[in-house]
Formats: sequence, C-alpha cells, structure tokens
Amino acid sequence: MDVQAIRQLIIRVKELEAQSRHLQKLISDQIEQLHRTIELPDKNVCETLLIFTMDYIDHVPDFLEALNEASRQVGIHRFISPFLDIAEENFMAAITRDQPGLDLLLDKAYFAHRLIEEVNDQYLVKTGSTLIPMNMTWANLIIHSILGEDFANQLDEVVDKTVDKMMRFQAIYHEETFREFVQDRSAEEWIRIWSRWNCLSNNLGIELKFTSAA
Repeated sequence: MDVQAIRQLIIRVKELEAQSRHLQKLISDQIEQLHRTIELPDKNVCETLLIFTMDYIDHVPDFLEALNEASRQVGIHRFISPFLDIAEENFMAAITRDQPGLDLLLDKAYFAHRLIEEVNDQYLVKTGSTLIPMNMTWANLIIHSILGEDFANQLDEVVDKTVDKMMRFQAIYHEETFREFVQDRSAEEWIRIWSRWNCLSNNLGIELKFTSAA
C-alpha cells in the first residue's frame, strides 16, 4: 500500500484549494443546515469546520498505515488488506480528475473512514467484539452533514454493500485461521498496538458535539 502517494496527493490538492476555495465554499453553503444538528462555536464557524475537514482528510493515510502495520503484527493482514486496497484505490482515483479539489478528497476520505467503520460493525455482529478499538462515529456524522444527506447516504449504501458482499462471499473470512484469530487474539495486545490510532481519533474531536436534535 502506497500511503506516501496518498499524502502527496493531499499536499498537492491543498495547494489547489488555496486558490479555488472549493471546500471552503462547500462548508459555507452548508453552515445553516449544519446548525440544526451540530453544536458549532459562536465565532469562526467556517474556519473551525474547514480545519476539522482538512484534519479528517489528512487522517486517511495515517489511519490506513496504522491499520496496515497493526494487522501485520498480529497476523491478520490477509483479512484486512482487501479493504485497505479498496480504500486506497478509491482515494487515488481522484488523481485522474482534472485538478481535484479538497471537496472531492473529502468524499474519498469519508468513504475510507466509513468503509473501515462498517468492517468493524460487521465483525462485531459476527464475533460479539470489535475488530478495531476505535470510534469515528462523531467525526463521520459531522462529515456526513457537510457532504449533504442525499450524497452521503449514497456513499453509505455503497460502503454497506461492498463490505457485506466481501465478507459474505470471500473465502478467507470463512477459513479456520480467521476463526482462530477471533478466538485466540489478545485484546490487551491489540489495544496496545492501536494506542497510536486512539490518539489520532481523539484529535479529531475538536470540540464539535451533536445536539440533542440530531
């Protein structure tokens, strides 16, 4: 997996964003709608959300790299790598567009984060425990609101169908080695390995909380 290529793409698109302001315009257009569901600061609302969304995009390569390394350490890379490949392929597809903006990369970042979140949910259903000790729910819900209900729901549907199909029909998720991992893995060791991820997810909170009306 070439996370460095993802990082370089983000850097290049950030330079274009400084000129086009596509992402800033998207956020500005959504401010009124966001106020109905998210508790936003009284001042510098657009700037705060812009920082949040850029952190969310920046987080993708760090997240994929951490998951790639952690899965290798505990011997389950074969089970994780198909989803990492999908996330990377989808993200890098933006490179084929003429001068993609950060608004496009936000779509790709949401897909990547939601993909792994759904893998986690499916694993929980199958085994009764989480595969990855993470919680991106709040961050994903905020980005869902920024992208807009209709479009974000379309992305969610693609994610749900992709994960369900892969885990239902790919043979590796029915092998004895996968069942052995489920039974024998050390929760303490897995959480220790993921301590880096926990720090990253906490940094995404940036004081944005959903209201009771959400």
